[in-house]
Amino acid sequence: MSGAVLMSPGEAAPKIAEAFEDGAPCSIAAREDRAFKDGWLPLGEISLQLESKSESRFRSSDLPVEPAALVGNGAFEWRLPDAQDVRSALSGLLGVKEEKDKGKKGRDSGNLSRALDEIASIGVRTGLLHPVFDPSSLEEMPYRRSTTVVSDTSGALQGALDFVVRHLTIARIKIPAIVQMEFSNLTHRFFSLRRKHKDGRRIHELIEHLKSQGGQRTLLRLELQADTEIERTYLLGDPLRSAFQPERDSELSGLDISVSVPEYVDRLILEAARHHQAQSGPNHAVRLLTGDQGLARMALAEGVTPLYFRSVGADDFFGRRLTGQTFDPFTGHIRRTSLPLVLWELATAFGSARLEGGNGSSFTVSALGEGMPWSPYHSVDDLLWCEQARAGTSGESSNPVRERTGTRRSGGAEMSQAETADTSGDVRRAVRKVSFQVFDVGRLLRLICALDDDQEMSELRVMELLGAQSPRGGGEYRRFLSSAGLVSVTNGTWKAEPPIQPLSAALRNERVEELRDALLEAPSFSSFATHVGQSKVGHSLDLPGIVARGANNYRILGEITLMCALVRTEGFYPTPAAPDAATFAQIALDRFSELDHGDGLVATGAWLESLIRKDGIHPEVARRRLDEASGKGLLRRSTEGSTTQVRFDDHVVHVLRTDAGLPVVTPIHLYRGDYLIPGKGSTSLRIESPTP
Repeated sequence: MSGAVLMSPGEAAPKIAEAFEDGAPCSIAAREDRAFKDGWLPLGEISLQLESKSESRFRSSDLPVEPAALVGNGAFEWRLPDAQDVRSALSGLLGVKEEKDKGKKGRDSGNLSRALDEIASIGVRTGLLHPVFDPSSLEEMPYRRSTTVVSDTSGALQGALDFVVRHLTIARIKIPAIVQMEFSNLTHRFFSLRRKHKDGRRIHELIEHLKSQGGQRTLLRLELQADTEIERTYLLGDPLRSAFQPERDSELSGLDISVSVPEYVDRLILEAARHHQAQSGPNHAVRLLTGDQGLARMALAEGVTPLYFRSVGADDFFGRRLTGQTFDPFTGHIRRTSLPLVLWELATAFGSARLEGGNGSSFTVSALGEGMPWSPYHSVDDLLWCEQARAGTSGESSNPVRERTGTRRSGGAEMSQAETADTSGDVRRAVRKVSFQVFDVGRLLRLICALDDDQEMSELRVMELLGAQSPRGGGEYRRFLSSAGLVSVTNGTWKAEPPIQPLSAALRNERVEELRDALLEAPSFSSFATHVGQSKVGHSLDLPGIVARGANNYRILGEITLMCALVRTEGFYPTPAAPDAATFAQIALDRFSELDHGDGLVATGAWLESLIRKDGIHPEVARRRLDEASGKGLLRRSTEGSTTQVRFDDHVVHVLRTDAGLPVVTPIHLYRGDYLIPGKGSTSLRIESPTP
């Protein structure tokens, strides 16, 4: 892949869309460069779900939907071949003879089935399919109280852990150290087979590749790209040493304690769950996520409730039609899985994945191969090697770009230097890489004001303000502020640039419109705002699909700038609407009548969330317009009750406030009445038409 360039899934979407330019479906295939003799494993066809003319009438914009937006929003259908067809193609690529496959022992037949099942797990990890949970576990979902989910290896590898992260957002995740060690052992075994490549071991190479790289990507994705609270457990070093290191004592040799046994690994995972259970309060639930019957039975016997699931097999995956837009099983809202993320998962599990269009163009993604180096920033930014071939180029890349070896700063934005020539050979282009940062929004805003006051600050002073333990702790803040042209850093000194003064004034005076305009200079926030702005009112957004990492802090930035709001347990909605008082009065009355069950009262939070969900009106806008409409006599409002509904206390929206002249990010509890009417503790709202 001499013409390969490093890309993130978001950067790849426009390139992938070019394969669908003629509107025809694209074939999708995967390849393991060592295990497969020659060729690619066909995995069916993918087509974009282009809207009809009648459907376009219901969009708020007259602009056509770009193919790149469809690719990024999961508007595709994947038609998978039958399991038997894939099995036959796989046996040919691996060199498994048909008569051997049907032998008495059936060893290769069993390995082929294992490989097909591991491929099916890719569909679950990407969210196209769901694992099958035990009825008693399903009854508890979605969790309504604090819950910790302790995952074993099967949970991470077979997609159940991804399901928990996507749909059970209240849950905290705990990964036992032994799980990471198991994936490390799988990786060691895979590379050992790869280095000592033998024809008779091809199928084992493939299986170890699918398991080790797929599992490692799951843990890396949850740690680096998802807004998930991940905890690690202690290692239990002494028992591990006794179980996994050779014991040469002649008196103990007969006990075989040098043999690694799966039951002991299960015991360590269970001990991690029991240890957390012992440290948690009585109202905190601990669930052990596993697809292993033996571990589930052991957990029941030890007083730990298993979150048991059945993995998706080849028969559940192949021969079906899957779509990137699926329903959330608990809310009914649409969740979106982008096509680039599917290709990224396939490329990681196999080594390479390819999308080939009917017009002769193709897009290839590779995670492993000859001449493909790896660096930590590849995983941090979810970068893989991509190669594009346009129609009529005989398979050669139209954008022969090599590794991003240098970066420069231009206008405060981080640029990646990637040189490419057109047909005349005298045109060079710079490929811009949008990098998302992870930071605390409140500390970021206070740092902006402090830099405006002092103009220059030492690295040590910045660390003190941020509460960081090392200069590395301020790196994310520096990258975000520098990308917006707000600061420059020279020899460890942070210097405020001119744009920081009006931004600081906007923060101190709660002028959110000016704050939003200033933050749009940051490429990462601008990219986030573009995706939110292109979304339809009333349609929830897939935040992890928009933001590669640091999703929570970008959501908070969106909330305080009135661009979006989170409806707990339902999703993340755009809030672009700002109607005048008269228009708002009618909307307010309509939403109230929809929620009123006859007693003339509605929970304040339910009314506010209805405005977010159906009308795209931010709670801050709703609060101001309610005051205006009431003052102009367009409606009458009153409140009753004073007991806070604690069970809805996690329904919050973050807003910008000032305290002692400094900006603070304040979480507003929507189900507390004092938000709409300060000084009132009422939780129920009544809205009526004005007296004629």
